[in-house]
Amino acid sequence: MKKIIILLLMPTVFYTQVKTDLEAFNNSRGSVFDVTNTNFKSYQGIDGSPYFNEHFLPITVDGYNKHVPNVRYNAYEDEMEFQNGNNLNYVIKSGDMRIIFTGLNKVYVLRNYILDGTSTNGYLVEVVKEIEDKFGLYKKEQIHIVEYNNNTTNSYLKQQNPKFEKKRDVFIVLYKGNYFKLPKSQKELKSWFQYNIPSVDVSRTKDFVKKNNINFTKEDDVKKFITFLNA
Repeated sequence: MKKIIILLLMPTVFYTQVKTDLEAFNNSRGSVFDVTNTNFKSYQGIDGSPYFNEHFLPITVDGYNKHVPNVRYNAYEDEMEFQNGNNLNYVIKSGDMRIIFTGLNKVYVLRNYILDGTSTNGYLVEVVKEIEDKFGLYKKEQIHIVEYNNNTTNSYLKQQNPKFEKKRDVFIVLYKGNYFKLPKSQKELKSWFQYNIPSVDVSRTKDFVKKNNINFTKEDDVKKFITFLNA
């Protein structure tokens, strides 16, 4: 077994990559659970966690008819992780996987999407599943690292460790293959529709938003908004 240690630019995060010829969890859609690149991560000196839930939990994967390992989502890395013995491994990002955390009633979809001109191959939480000619709603969960000594003049904060911090979820609309960030407020609604989806009846939609006091930062409100558009 050969080990290669790679030190990243950020001194508090490093990866050790272990290669093995063991292959597991084969299935009809390909070997996304191949044990070929095992990644051990250490976040020494960083407070907090890159996970919303650190436990490896049972899942099912659409299109897979064999047993799959328990998985957890690393929001900082935007990766799904599973264990093979004592080793940690990333699920290979392949196709449009749909991963259901059965105990949480939560679904992650792997998508190759373009948002604000940036192409990303990553995981989104499914809020409203898209069907033909209807709107889908997804959210992007994010955790980043805050390094106080780089962005403050406060001497107390300068002595604090960097920490993982949750960022606000980004709500994303999928319509006919295109991805759009939701507007941040009701005031932006008219221009948002005119620029992205001009076929929508903006006047009727604005009346609904105002009457129901839709807050575009709250998941229940956003889900209600998309359900209205799909009616």
